[in-house]
Amino acid sequence: MQGPTLEDNGRLLRLRVETEEDLWALRSVLRPGDVVFSRTSRELKGEGRGGGRRVAMVLGVSVEGVEYQPFTDRLRIRGVIVSSPRELDLVGRHHTLSIEPGMEVAVLREGRWSEGDLRRLGELSEGASPRALAIAIDDEQFAIAVIRGNGVQVLEEGDLGLPGKGAPEERELGLRSAMGRVAADAARAASELGVGRAVVAGPAHWKDDLAGELRRIAPRLELIVDSVSYGGIKGIYELLRRDSVREALRRAILLRELEAMERVNSVAATDPESLAYGLDGVGEAVSRGAAEEVIVDSGLVRSADREVGDRALAVLEAARRTGARVVILESDHPELRAWISSLGGIVAILRYRVR
Repeated sequence: MQGPTLEDNGRLLRLRVETEEDLWALRSVLRPGDVVFSRTSRELKGEGRGGGRRVAMVLGVSVEGVEYQPFTDRLRIRGVIVSSPRELDLVGRHHTLSIEPGMEVAVLREGRWSEGDLRRLGELSEGASPRALAIAIDDEQFAIAVIRGNGVQVLEEGDLGLPGKGAPEERELGLRSAMGRVAADAARAASELGVGRAVVAGPAHWKDDLAGELRRIAPRLELIVDSVSYGGIKGIYELLRRDSVREALRRAILLRELEAMERVNSVAATDPESLAYGLDGVGEAVSRGAAEEVIVDSGLVRSADREVGDRALAVLEAARRTGARVVILESDHPELRAWISSLGGIVAILRYRVR
């Protein structure tokens, strides 16, 4: 990401989006009511002199919603046009900006951009890049995934299709062929993504067989071998909790979020009164200086309800001022989404009880 730079007394943020990670980072800090200026195009059929043509222009759109699918290269920002070429008279109409790598963007905020938002922008832009491959295999199925800071993308999954144990020779031949195929696919994915590390996991000897084949065909790929109970996607998600992955991906945002969830769950099991939930509960704890760590759903910060979003931001800024650690959950991991939602979108681990 080039820049970002601040203008207009800290209200206008200019930047150039260069990577998919930059799209994720921009999505993380946009709030309803921000005005995004970008080059775009609009069909002007039946609208003035440009009827029947798609015309390129720069529009300013007041953000109502942001849509970003991980592992794509496009961020869609929808809202109401507040700035357009004067001769086109588009103010007040709805429009969707499509932001892609290589585009320049400016974002005007009603108040000054906070240090927290700018810091988060940098952290996410760096943290969402590919970190490692994860491969989970057993005697029935396999999955190959790339782990990034913002989530897990399954690249390939399937059944090994081995003959039954009643045909040992055919089964052995099938095993060698399957291992070679999975290893070749994993090595090709690592090369294409520029990833130098892979975690190979599975039960019994399956992980070792695959690791051996990978070492043979991709000797420069650093391997970590670990045990999980299953192959396939289920094994991938089990692997995310293993120390091997924490070692390989210690900077990955997704794993930091899983660790935060585990810390909260551990406190809930041993001393539940040392937790505060929801905006009211966490806000009270923060105001008393009692919050040691605050974990919040990014969706709460970017809530379409302006009052809710502003309250969440105020709580986070107050938490930082009192020295509390703040973790904003950005990944799309389904367990994390359900967990933080069940806690009202925000939870705090307390230094001391407030009741």
